[in-house]
Amino acid sequence: MKYQVLILLIFWSLSIFAQDPNPDLFQTWNLNFVQSSDLGTPYEVSEIEPEITPTLTILENYEFSGEGVCNTFNGIFTFENSDTLQTSEYSSTDNDCGVQVHNSFESEYFSFMQDGGFYEITEEGEGLVLTISNALFGLAIFRNFKLSTSDFDLSNIRIYPNPSSNLIFLKSENDLIEKIELINSIGQISKSFISDFKTLDVSDLSAGIYIMRIYADNGVLNEKIIKK
Repeated sequence: MKYQVLILLIFWSLSIFAQDPNPDLFQTWNLNFVQSSDLGTPYEVSEIEPEITPTLTILENYEFSGEGVCNTFNGIFTFENSDTLQTSEYSSTDNDCGVQVHNSFESEYFSFMQDGGFYEITEEGEGLVLTISNALFGLAIFRNFKLSTSDFDLSNIRIYPNPSSNLIFLKSENDLIEKIELINSIGQISKSFISDFKTLDVSDLSAGIYIMRIYADNGVLNEKIIKK
């Protein structure tokens, strides 16, 4: 009898704390940016030549599949909580795409998808943006709509000094910045800025590596910064 009560209590506890993932997650997403870790190579999909259209499709039964360039992958996600997805099963094909940058991109993208991480879904215009961050400072950004090749031309934004212990300065000539977020190593937003983007005070943050996510009028830029 005691064991039955204990089992019932365990299932009751799990039902209390378990949360369903965001229902907007279950659709087909277009990959725009990926970097598997802070040591990996960042890829802006719109800058890869010849042009590619990588995708990720997530089903309501938590199965997922995707396309890189000439290869595909599939697996199953598990959800420890409503905003964290983990890859429990994964497999992929391994064909030579014939172009070095395509092979290198697929290696980065497929490596990222083998782990999963913290995810967030936000609105952008009439569409949605899916951002997944992992504990290795990896990042992938998807949209449920396609972008033109000019949408990520944010190279004129300068960020300095880096590393910094107190203030970080931004210089942008043409891009209208809308919001800036600092993401910690476990994918959480440590600090947000919605105004005065030229000078960012980071003195209250713990020392470490962060992803600075800059939302501009023509796309999103992700840069690694170091807080001393």
